[in-house]
Amino acid sequence: MSDSEVFLDSFFVARQPVFTRELTIWGYELLFRNSECSLGADVGNEDAATSQVIADGFGLIQEDLAEGQRLLVNFPRNMILEDAAALLPPDVCIIEILENVDPDPDILKVLNTLKEQGYTLALDDYIGQKGFEPFVELADIIKVDCLELSIEELEKIVASLAQSESLLLAEKVEDNEMFKRCMDLGFDLFQGFFFSRPEIIPGKKMSSHNLNRMQLLRSISGSEFNVDDLTNAINSDVSISYRLLRFMNSPYFGLPNVVSSIQQAVVLIGYQKLARWLRVILLSDMCSGPASSELAFLSIKRAKFLELLSLELKSPGLSSDSMFLLGLFSLLDVLLGKSMKNLLKELPIEKDLMAALCGESSIASVWLELVIAFEKAKWETVGSIINSQKLSPLSVARNHLAAMQWANEIVLLSKE
Repeated sequence: MSDSEVFLDSFFVARQPVFTRELTIWGYELLFRNSECSLGADVGNEDAATSQVIADGFGLIQEDLAEGQRLLVNFPRNMILEDAAALLPPDVCIIEILENVDPDPDILKVLNTLKEQGYTLALDDYIGQKGFEPFVELADIIKVDCLELSIEELEKIVASLAQSESLLLAEKVEDNEMFKRCMDLGFDLFQGFFFSRPEIIPGKKMSSHNLNRMQLLRSISGSEFNVDDLTNAINSDVSISYRLLRFMNSPYFGLPNVVSSIQQAVVLIGYQKLARWLRVILLSDMCSGPASSELAFLSIKRAKFLELLSLELKSPGLSSDSMFLLGLFSLLDVLLGKSMKNLLKELPIEKDLMAALCGESSIASVWLELVIAFEKAKWETVGSIINSQKLSPLSVARNHLAAMQWANEIVLLSKE
């Protein structure tokens, strides 16, 4: 069995983005959970988890990084002392000192050596703890958990770090209001899911660019269709038709013949498959904000994960195509700045999907809950859903990582 297969069979992994003040992707934190352990408990063996990150996870995730992006990796006490960081490249990986590590002489000696070797150090979950001054002096990045602190406490912590030369990273920033507040306080980096929350502006009109794509999306979202109408609609949009043909002729598809027209694409792969790929391109094309690449990645990853998951279920309740749509459309309100309910009125989709996407209870709701819990590394919720739906943890872990890798490839292809 290959290293990647061992990794796929062993671990749940969440990749959380870290943004700059301009909302560009600065890097990612990798959060791992061993699927063979009890999912309802905290990580029982931090050393084993970090060792597996180093042995298997880093090589897989590194392939998805753009030039200059960084990776934060959690390091418990023993892994720091055992010099496990030596396995990671200092120009990419950042050693994140967990909040339960004490700044004793042995730890400080190793951390000083790592600094001399060119490693960047990050201090996790700093809340102004007494006795942590040596860590504050050493750390290049100080992470502050905004979810657990009041505004007054945040202001006090930022003021206490005013003389520090460290970058300040606000973590668990869950909405745009908190993001703006942390910006005002002087934070440099931001981690959390504020970018995936919709900002609805009353009276805002959809751009003609996105209006055209929504019209095309509508034409391929129902069960009834006309191939000629679809072909004409695609051909009328030069950008979409060009990019779709490039997409179809990429090595990823591996088609035996060059696809030179939309009609030929329909003949070669069939309407249903063409429609699915076109939905992905259209959604990716609507991602125009500064955090667009991450939103496209999340939407497409959710779609693929739920599609793969549906194939594992004994009584799925929803078809694989419906599960794919559920994930793909789950951030549509964020992409377009309009309410989900209003957007879905324009799309002919199933009632259960519409209810789940609008935050209402339906047979589809649990699957959105699962994929969001994965992204936020809420392993207890992930484990509870896996158990209640009688799924294999190993299979779920495999499918989620496969979906992550697939989504990254598709986002890159669709932007070419």
